[in-house]
Amino acid sequence: MSKFLLTVCAFGLLLSSAFAEEKSPEQYREESNPIGLQKMDWTRIVASGTNQRIGFFYAVNPDCSASGDINIRVTKQPEHGAVETTAATDFPNFERENIRYRCNRHKVRGQQVNYKSAEKYIGSDTLELLALLPGGFAREVHINIDVR
Repeated sequence: MSKFLLTVCAFGLLLSSAFAEEKSPEQYREESNPIGLQKMDWTRIVASGTNQRIGFFYAVNPDCSASGDINIRVTKQPEHGAVETTAATDFPNFERENIRYRCNRHKVRGQQVNYKSAEKYIGSDTLELLALLPGGFAREVHINIDVR
């Protein structure tokens, strides 16, 4: 009898934990987004009236060759300046644990994002980008800009 009660209790715990972890379709969508869509918040400080690089997007293979084209879309324009994207080459910045870490010694091709504030503007500005990367990955980037 005690084995039966222990089995029933264990099954009841297993069943209750299975129901407790049941998720709505919205929760599945939220959890699946980080796999293909990464949301990022950046802060940049720029000198007023100067054209400055505020981002560089790249996608490389383990041999440091480009893994495909990157498409940058400005989804929210800045109110007090202008943003431009252009093809460029620069050094990547991979973490030491990344198989591509050695690529940090070589310039790779990618897309550069530049910002220029209105002449003599001092204050804050924001913009938003959507970076579409090879392989079905994307980054939504919200950039806070401190213009000085």
